[in-house]
Amino acid sequence: MTTGGRAVLVRRGYVGDWEAGERPLPPPAGVLRWGRPALLPLSSVACVVTRRRVVALTYDDGPDPATTPDILDALADAGATATFFVLADRAEAHPELLRRIVAEGHEVGLHGEDHTRLTTLPVREALARIRRGRRRLAEVLGRPVTLFRPAYGAQGLAQAAGTRASGLDVVVWTAWARDWEPGTAADVARRALAAVHPGAFLLLHDAIGDLDTLSGPPPAFDRGEASRLLLAGLADSGYATSTVGALLAAHPAVRTVWSL
Repeated sequence: MTTGGRAVLVRRGYVGDWEAGERPLPPPAGVLRWGRPALLPLSSVACVVTRRRVVALTYDDGPDPATTPDILDALADAGATATFFVLADRAEAHPELLRRIVAEGHEVGLHGEDHTRLTTLPVREALARIRRGRRRLAEVLGRPVTLFRPAYGAQGLAQAAGTRASGLDVVVWTAWARDWEPGTAADVARRALAAVHPGAFLLLHDAIGDLDTLSGPPPAFDRGEASRLLLAGLADSGYATSTVGALLAAHPAVRTVWSL
């Protein structure tokens, strides 16, 4: 599919089928074509348009000294890169992990000051937290922060517009591993491999953001081993890995109006 280098605006339902795997990109509905100028500032990027077998691995909720290093080891052994959406509180607590993430060629985006669901707050307070978290994370990184993924993917339209207006692009996903559910490392890798498609942004976690939201005990699988199995499976299927930023620089973005 060609796009002339422009972003493609799709229905929320396309993005929401997070376990569909290989799938064609649907043609835009009429309302998306005619409403494009008004809708684009409200939209979030979900994946990219490409026929290449390439996927952006994205890890949320860290960094965590108990789990993030094993994932970084797995990525290094496979020669893979990923995007880490981190919490400012944890980044400040573990700056050495942030330095390692960057030194090994990975990308860092903001996931929030902490793991608060921002849709539980007034919009003005939510946006203040996002901007403050961005400043805090940039201070630890020593470089600007341009990507943001809200905790739980939760945002309203006013929050999305305000986030974009502040210079952050909101990044969601089109595939996931459901790695917050019970299962083994092999189960997590299998679910992830079933969901990937060319240009996908795959949702993973290198830590648990908020234990209070779990309905049972936290999953006990080995996150480093899950990443190793996932990376081996991707290689066997002919997939390469990249960062969100690199994919957006190389391919047209698939955007959607995401309110959750």
